[in-house]
Amino acid sequence: MEEMMEPTTTVYLQPAERITGDLETEYTRSMRRQFPSFGIGCLIYSAFYAFCLYKNTSGITYPFFVVGTLCCFFFSMKKLGVPFKKDSVFYIAGIVLLGISNCLTASLPILFMNKCGILLLSLILMLHTIYNDRAWNFPRYFTAVFQTIGSFFCCLISPFSDMVSYFDAEKKEKPGKKSYFLPALIGIVIAIPLLFCMTLLLVGADAVFENMLFRLIKTLNILEVIKILVVITVVFFSSYALLSALCRKDIKEKTEEKAGFDPVIAIVFTSLLSILYLVFSIVQILYLFIGNMKLPENYTYARYAREGFFQLLAVCVINLLLVLICLYLFRESKPLRVILAVICGCTFIMIFSSALRMIMYIDTYALTFLRLFVLWALAVIFLLMAGVTVFIFYSRFPLFLYGLAVVGICYTFLSFSKPDYLIAGYNLANGADYDYLSSLSADAAPAILDPSVNPYLISVEDMLEKTSVDENGYYTYPDYLDYYWMKSYYCKMEDCTKGMGIRDFNFSLYRAGKYVK
Repeated sequence: MEEMMEPTTTVYLQPAERITGDLETEYTRSMRRQFPSFGIGCLIYSAFYAFCLYKNTSGITYPFFVVGTLCCFFFSMKKLGVPFKKDSVFYIAGIVLLGISNCLTASLPILFMNKCGILLLSLILMLHTIYNDRAWNFPRYFTAVFQTIGSFFCCLISPFSDMVSYFDAEKKEKPGKKSYFLPALIGIVIAIPLLFCMTLLLVGADAVFENMLFRLIKTLNILEVIKILVVITVVFFSSYALLSALCRKDIKEKTEEKAGFDPVIAIVFTSLLSILYLVFSIVQILYLFIGNMKLPENYTYARYAREGFFQLLAVCVINLLLVLICLYLFRESKPLRVILAVICGCTFIMIFSSALRMIMYIDTYALTFLRLFVLWALAVIFLLMAGVTVFIFYSRFPLFLYGLAVVGICYTFLSFSKPDYLIAGYNLANGADYDYLSSLSADAAPAILDPSVNPYLISVEDMLEKTSVDENGYYTYPDYLDYYWMKSYYCKMEDCTKGMGIRDFNFSLYRAGKYVK
């Protein structure tokens, strides 16, 4: 039993073999030996990708694609002898939840961020699975992700090299056995340009053949077939190259303890910054929080709030990065830690100042996705800065995992909260920015097209009647402009919910479709 467990332990804790000049590891050799399994597996996966996602960015197939991708990855790892780590469940849960969110929303910003989140979490999961990353910190993960991306591009031709190596090994092991796969593949490669050229010549030679061929192309929609084949080809090479890049294991698992720079450098510039931040923080407390000082002439609180919240958000992000850089690049120093703690404290005040400004601005000028996202980002930065403050005085605090959990959990809540619905509900209740409301996604339909939520809507039928035109093209209702933005949104929902099939079924569009039937 001990002999059976020994190889698994070796694979789990350290690279299978020290990397040589050509980045040869036991994993790369295993992948090459099992080329038919990995090659056919990647081909099936690429066809699965095309079925799920081709011209379908937010359909019900997206969660199935995410689960299928995870199954393919872990099946590949099992074939290579890489064990499953129990704590990978948290990464898997995040990826699957974002995949589910994609078919529940029609908001383009949320869909874009969902896909970025799935990609980032997938990369971290892959690195976590194949490497021993227990001691990794923010800089280590950051460099590891970019190293993996670099290795991915270097491995794009690995399907060809692995195929040649596999058949060479087959010849050496079975010299009497003749393989027809490679000659057949070469024949296919030669046949493709020949068939293309000869088809063009024959089309020009006979009109009947030309008409028959064009009718066939029109029936089969050859252009779509070519696009799908291109997608399958790109995904095949990408998936195989990513596995090859991971198998190279060219990232050092142990983090080297570097001496770091002289902390005096950091103490000088951070102390000057902290003085500036302290003065600014006092001003914020007096003007915004307490309100004992008068604003400049011709300034209202709304105007004062409007100016500066994006700048303050940028300063908060810079401070977060600055503190992390000082902690990781400079040698330990108690004075530096105290100064960094002061900067963190001032950053908390800036976060509250920016949030208060934004709330005052929203109260006057209504709510948009960007303004809601700024409030969300400030809350996330506050939680991250709290973790950094703990890390300043307790260096063993798992800052990377904490940060990943904070961003992941907070973003999952944002993704499932239907921001467009919240925005529509707030703006309708406060009577502002109707033009912006008409530009919202289908997520807002249960607010805009529901009379119980929209106080300006008696019924959808009443709205359509008041925005209708007579036989001469004139509006029949004198105050039709009051309802025109709702008619614009209604027409947009009517258009985007047409022709929705099983593969591209989206729950948000389905709900919106109920209001336009």
